[in-house]
Amino acid sequence: MRIVLVAALLLFGFACFAQDDKPAPPPFEYYRDFKRILDSTKDKTNRLYYHKLLPRFKSKDSVISRADMLALLIGFTENKSYHPDRDMDTEKEIFDMNENGDYQDALDMLLPYLEKHPLSLRGLKEASYSYNQLRKADSAKYYMDLVDRVMSAMIYSGKGKTPETAIFSLGLVDGEHFIPNVGLAISRKNTGKNKHKGMMEIITALTDESIYVDYFFNIQHAIDKMGGDEDVLNEPRPVKKPKKSSKKDKKEKGKDKKDKTKDGWATPSDAPATDSMNIQAPADSLIIKAPADSTGKPN
Repeated sequence: MRIVLVAALLLFGFACFAQDDKPAPPPFEYYRDFKRILDSTKDKTNRLYYHKLLPRFKSKDSVISRADMLALLIGFTENKSYHPDRDMDTEKEIFDMNENGDYQDALDMLLPYLEKHPLSLRGLKEASYSYNQLRKADSAKYYMDLVDRVMSAMIYSGKGKTPETAIFSLGLVDGEHFIPNVGLAISRKNTGKNKHKGMMEIITALTDESIYVDYFFNIQHAIDKMGGDEDVLNEPRPVKKPKKSSKKDKKEKGKDKKDKTKDGWATPSDAPATDSMNIQAPADSLIIKAPADSTGKPN
């Protein structure tokens, strides 16, 4: 199942990034449209009202558009549960649990986290991975379908090849998870500012043609949410160690690790070494320490 879903993401991603000749004006410009869309998501009479869009997303409404999905991501930036720095820490802790084979423990943390953070790109991917490893295919597919919708909204927001066409990123380091999802390998990670002095995450990706390409991700809204604290991007943050498993759990883990790649699923995502989409990053990857935090909900 993951092979099919990943293939769909790759085809979609490459189709969006491959066409560079005289592109049409972008449908979304961060500094022109962010505030306007945010205001719409708070207006109960507006079709983009956040609490109208969210149930459509969770129910996988077939007619929800990429523009609607982008509005949903933007609307979440004023949610009381949105704490970009702490969210990174929680998501990293969840990833470590999956990496260690503690799939049920990961879900026990993920499901309440996703209840409060339903649009977390990394959280949704890890939930899909956990369910797949627990042989619950329907739930795994449900969460991977939601990953696809978040990815579609990010791709809609910009091609990312210049600061002016940067991709909207809800999380501080979502660019690190986006890039492998579209079939590219991460070479380096950095931060920088655009002409508006807005903070961006910059991911240098290595293409199949061995060409290095920079991709830009808008994260100024996340910095604003943290009170303008930019240092968090460059500081290592403590992460709780995953719980130790019983001997019985360790036996199951060993069995699971042997089976991990049978159906196309690799280890869960964490740049620069591997990602849940099974993309290898080059050995010279420059790592920005990414923290974690938060919730999840099944279908």
